[in-house]
Amino acid sequence: MPRGSLCISIDVELAWGIWDKPSLDYHARCAESEERIVRGLLALFERFAIPATWAVVGRLLELDPAAARSTPHGARIWYAPELIDRVRASRTPQDIGSHSYAHVYFGSVAREAVREDLRSARRVHDARGLPFTSFVFPRNQVAHIDLLHDAGVQVFRSVDHGWHIAVRDRLGARAGRLANLADKVLPVPPAVVHPIVHRTARGEIVELPSSMLLMARNGLRRAVHPDVLVGKARLGLAAARRTGGIFHLWFHPSNFYYDPEGQLAVLGDIARAAAAMRDRGEIDIRPMSSYAAA
Repeated sequence: MPRGSLCISIDVELAWGIWDKPSLDYHARCAESEERIVRGLLALFERFAIPATWAVVGRLLELDPAAARSTPHGARIWYAPELIDRVRASRTPQDIGSHSYAHVYFGSVAREAVREDLRSARRVHDARGLPFTSFVFPRNQVAHIDLLHDAGVQVFRSVDHGWHIAVRDRLGARAGRLANLADKVLPVPPAVVHPIVHRTARGEIVELPSSMLLMARNGLRRAVHPDVLVGKARLGLAAARRTGGIFHLWFHPSNFYYDPEGQLAVLGDIARAAAAMRDRGEIDIRPMSSYAAA
């Protein structure tokens, strides 16, 4: 049986993540907190020698004067090459992947628009010497995976697996929302996942489902005690060790906006537990790119 593993993937998008539904509060928090959160995440990953995958919106690496003038915060919430440079400079090597070029929704735009977005994203990565192996779909709208393969992507993140997803698929969206809330509140073990190989006309590409979102701490989510989140993650790590599967944790830096220190403490507890298991030879800690087909 293969050894189980932890994978962490991070969606780096700043203001592009809500370009279609702008929020003044979100923009302000983005300007105030994103850089500090990224620094905190990198310090944590360096402390525990954890390689994570940072899936980056390509437009963050190209200055757009019109976008820069669109908010009082200027370019810094739309253009952030220094953040990516900081990730690249980490003492613990990090995996940099793509989160598309313009955060378009692959499940609801024309196929040619998807092709053009991927072409632009690849151009930006190539110009900066960034790998283009790992991919995360905006809003987790998984579609056109053959075009991903054509663009050079080798592994992509799909959606959470778990009992609450099965409830949604069987009983509908309303039941799914209730099940999702219950899953977040209760110490229910998150699913462990396994790579899924897809064969396209031109070759293979690997799907890596996710297990658990490290959710934000605003609104009703504050009712979920941090110990519940850490406990769920520990259960996921234990299941990965027991089954040889993958506990795939994911989040955005924006999931830390409302309580940065508290969220970093939660992730720190998870990282500490995972690193201890790794050091005992019980699991591995791997980025998305390491699951690409050989």
